[in-house]
Amino acid sequence: MIPVLITFPPSLDSETSRFLIEHYGIESCEKRHALIFSFFVTLWHGYTPVFPLLYSDSYRLVGPRPIVDHFDPLSPPELKLLPVDPNQLQQVESDWTLFNVTLALASADFAYYYLLPHRDRMIRPLTEGVPPFERKTVERAYPIFAGLLRVLLRLSLSKAQQAAAQIRTIFNSVDARLADGRKFLVGERLTLSDLAFSVAAAPVILPANYGGPIPSFDEMPPEVQTLVTEMRAHPAGAFALRIYQEQRYRLGRAGLSRPA
Repeated sequence: MIPVLITFPPSLDSETSRFLIEHYGIESCEKRHALIFSFFVTLWHGYTPVFPLLYSDSYRLVGPRPIVDHFDPLSPPELKLLPVDPNQLQQVESDWTLFNVTLALASADFAYYYLLPHRDRMIRPLTEGVPPFERKTVERAYPIFAGLLRVLLRLSLSKAQQAAAQIRTIFNSVDARLADGRKFLVGERLTLSDLAFSVAAAPVILPANYGGPIPSFDEMPPEVQTLVTEMRAHPAGAFALRIYQEQRYRLGRAGLSRPA
């Protein structure tokens, strides 16, 4: 069977998994599901409530990092995202935690806090590509789905403010690494560090070719627009936008199909 990727459309881990699948040239089919519904689908196919899930006849890979660990050793040298050099690999592993966990959570906390009150702007990101019944359910019961996200992320104004400060701190640290003119964060070629940072930064730089549904700059609340403008002006923001421009869909979207 062609591998199937089960996603919650706007999630950053889902976008990281899409990016990885395209990078490794894996032919697959994405099946998007709204929150709550996704739990049952991943339980059925992967025995886990966690998304994203990439599964086939021979594997069940839960989350983006298992995708790397499975496919990187099978890939030709030019596609490997984990360096052979021990020092570089140690830096990539440290970056994975900083970007995929710390920065991604801060980006999500900040964006969701300001976006969830706007039902009209959030229906599409929460439901694009999901089955019609799921979309209708989210439309009719939006307060329940928005409330669940608030509870799961424990959103509050103070947490959103802390998230913005954390985003600025991490962007400043990446600025410092880029100050020597390097093209990539680790070594002379693309690694998991570059991919992880670019995806985690996406909600506050809004790359044009982000693979999941996300409100446009004009649809964003003023607080988000202000931070996006600020982060895009950073060398780190320009770097993430370049990684998206040069590396995302470099295979022309051939690897991943998205049924409605």
